Amino acid sequence: MRLVKIFDFHVHIFPDELAKRAIPKLAQAACLTPLCDGTLSGTVSYMRESGIDGFLSLSVATNETQQANVNRFACHVEQSGINGVHAFGSFYPKAPDALDHLKNVHASGLRGVKLHPEYQAYDIDDRSVYPLYEACRDLGLIIVFHTGLDCAFPDSLRASVPQVMRVADEIKGFKMVAAHFGGYKHADEVAVTLAGKSDIYLDTSFSAGHLAPGIAQKIISRHGAERILFGSDCPWGSPRAHIEYIDRLKLTGRQKELIFAGNAMRLLGYC
Repeated sequence: MRLVKIFDFHVHIFPDELAKRAIPKLAQAACLTPLCDGTLSGTVSYMRESGIDGFLSLSVATNETQQANVNRFACHVEQSGINGVHAFGSFYPKAPDALDHLKNVHASGLRGVKLHPEYQAYDIDDRSVYPLYEACRDLGLIIVFHTGLDCAFPDSLRASVPQVMRVADEIKGFKMVAAHFGGYKHADEVAVTLAGKSDIYLDTSFSAGHLAPGIAQKIISRHGAERILFGSDCPWGSPRAHIEYIDRLKLTGRQKELIFAGNAMRLLGYC
C-alpha cells in the first residue's frame, strides 16, 4: 500500500452545465480525448479511482466578462468541503478591472490564480501586465502559468522558455509555477536553460506519454525535486499514468514524497 499522499496540482473542472459544452469544444480544438466529464463530482470520483488524494482546480478567464464567474466557481470548489479539493481563481490580464478581480481572489481566501497566455491572448512577458504580477506577489498569491506550446494553438508561442525566464528575472520574489515542466514541447531547452532557477516551480502536467523520461529526470536533477509539483492536466492527462511515470524515474523515496504532495502542501501553506 502506498504511504505517500498524492496531490494533483493541475486539474481542470467546470460548472456542471458549462462542462457539457466546454469539454467537447476544448477536446475538438486540441484534438484530445477527455478522460472524465470535467464536473466537480465526476472529477472527484475519477481522481479517487486513480489514486489521487486531493487536487487543485485551475480555471482561466478567457475574456474580461468571465472573471467574476470563474472566481465565483473557484470559491464554490474551494468551499465545497470535499476533502483535499482546492481551487485557484483567475483574471483577464488586459481587462481594465483585472486588479479588482485579483484583489477579490485574495479577499475570497483563494491562494492563487491560473493564467494561460494563449487562451488569454497576451505574451507572458508583456511588461504592461507586470503590475498585476507584482500585485500577486504583494498579496502572496501563487501564479500558475501555462508554458510552452498548447495543442489548440500550434502556431503560437506566447510563453516560451526565454519569456518565462525573463518574467522570473524581472519580477522578483513572487510564487511562480511554470506548468508542463516549464514549457510543453520545449523540455530540452528547459533542461539546459531554465532548470535550476530558484524562483520557479515546475509541474509535471501532460508529461506522461509526451516527454521522454530521461529528459524529465534531467530537469528534476538540475532543478531540484523540492521545486517539482505533481500534476496531470486532467481531464486531458491521466493521473494514474502520471503516477506511474514519476514512479519509473530514478528518484529517492523522499524525492517522490516531495513531488507527489510535500511540495504542494508547503507551497499552498497546508503544512
